[in-house]
Amino acid sequence: MAVTAGGRRVPRRVATTFAALLVTVIAVVVSACSDGEVDVRSVAGPGWSSYGGNAANSNFSYPPVPDDLALSWTRPTGGPVTAPVTISTQSNVGVTSNTASGCNLLILDPHSGRKNFCKRMRPGIEVNSLLSDQFDQPYVGEETTFLAFNAGGAIRWRRPVSGVPLSAKFAAPGQVLVATTQGQLLLIDSQTNELVAPEVRLRADADPDDPTNGFGECVTNGPRCAVPAPPAVDEAHERFFLNFWPQGAIASQVRAMSYAEQNGARVMREAWHADVPGGVVGSPTLSADGATVYTFSRLGKLVALDAATGKTRWTYDNGGYGFGTMSVSPDGLIIPTGVLGAPLTLLRDRGDHAEQVWQRKDLASVSLSTLTAQDTAWTVIRDKGKDTLSLAEVSTADGSTKRTLALPESGGFATGVAVSAKGQIATATNIGKVYFFDSRSEID
Repeated sequence: MAVTAGGRRVPRRVATTFAALLVTVIAVVVSACSDGEVDVRSVAGPGWSSYGGNAANSNFSYPPVPDDLALSWTRPTGGPVTAPVTISTQSNVGVTSNTASGCNLLILDPHSGRKNFCKRMRPGIEVNSLLSDQFDQPYVGEETTFLAFNAGGAIRWRRPVSGVPLSAKFAAPGQVLVATTQGQLLLIDSQTNELVAPEVRLRADADPDDPTNGFGECVTNGPRCAVPAPPAVDEAHERFFLNFWPQGAIASQVRAMSYAEQNGARVMREAWHADVPGGVVGSPTLSADGATVYTFSRLGKLVALDAATGKTRWTYDNGGYGFGTMSVSPDGLIIPTGVLGAPLTLLRDRGDHAEQVWQRKDLASVSLSTLTAQDTAWTVIRDKGKDTLSLAEVSTADGSTKRTLALPESGGFATGVAVSAKGQIATATNIGKVYFFDSRSEID
């Protein structure tokens, strides 16, 4: 189903030209009113700019969601979706999928779901969520290569890599952090494509001639996949955190890496590592103050570590790790992602332990959730007694349901809930359909 807002449609070429002209005019005006120093380095765009919504992977949203939120359009991708969708500064939806033919990278217009552009990329694209900067320029990886596009879909540059790049993050203005499945770490200038720091290779068994070496074990967090999930980045403290399986080790660990300057140049080096009992599953998540890094263990426990030292603060038995990720609010609320159909559960970090705030056993959650600054959480649930799904908003105060919006012709599970800078919501099911919700006033 696609519902297009009323009004005359402007041809995309004309709209793109006008947008480029507008950006140029704004830049000239700003320059004329300033001291000549204009910072145009790329940074994460407002909205849902990367995997996890932000550099911390916290899946937390500040913009208010409209009270009259309604389904605006849906769009099939032509293949399964495994990576969460992102939403750019201009509310364009970025999605990747595993298609047998045709496009497997799509940028969808927020008004109708039409393709702004799409690309046929190499294998590995399906595990990537796009990174979008403030100029609506996407960054994404495929096997052997990490690429930067402009807002119209033209390739700005390519960077060869070893293995499959994972969803990227901004580590500083104009600096993109890329980790690959074979354990290669790159800090790249977003404009020039040059390395900002010497590359790091965490494992000696990386095979540049076989980019899919170990890739098949990334889904299960197996030992041949050095880094199976995107990093979490703390720009303020110039460090990032990885789910890393050392070569020959019996389990994966959380590894903290510093990228602070030494003698005037950035250097990536290990800050600490923590051997979590049973090993690590999924992506690390950071607290808003950068003091705590959260992760899931293979034993089904949520683990909180001191981000400065790696020492364990507390563990909590989650009863299963599910997607191996979570939503974390600035005031310490946590919604862990459980196994498919698990009860929706809200926890609070009390510093030395986690306590359960509430649990909705009547809600079968089938998605990573998103906490909001409006004291609510959005998630996708399985409709009771049915195979279909719905988008639900619940109160973080008591877990009560505030509203439920159907996902027509849905099934399986959803990969997450993205919230734009305007409060629009996008989600995608693993069977390959994107759903976009907007204010009814923008749809009618």
